[in-house]
Amino acid sequence: MCESKVFSADGELLMEDVVRIKVEGEILRMLDILGNSKEIKGRILEIDLVAHKAVVEVRG
Repeated sequence: MCESKVFSADGELLMEDVVRIKVEGEILRMLDILGNSKEIKGRILEIDLVAHKAVVEVRG
């Protein structure tokens, strides 16, 4: 499968089984395989497709 984990820059797990991250200005909208979503204010720092991991900087 192609799910990823999303972590904050300090290593906190923000969401698992993420299949989509939509960038809407400063808002990152994450969607998992079950259709659950989570929004955070921040920016993407790194996406590692081999490790199925994304790192984001959380703001505010």
